[in-house]
Amino acid sequence: METDPTTWLLVATGRLDWAEALRDGRLRASGIRTDLTEYLPLTPE
Repeated sequence: METDPTTWLLVATGRLDWAEALRDGRLRASGIRTDLTEYLPLTPE
């Protein structure tokens, strides 16, 4: 997984959806274990 710090903070806090970040090219991920949606956001909702 590769992204810039701002995108990571947005995804980690739930302000940006993982799939949306991938679709927009703000996040690059490859492999079978790179979908972190079940672990995000890192903060309680």
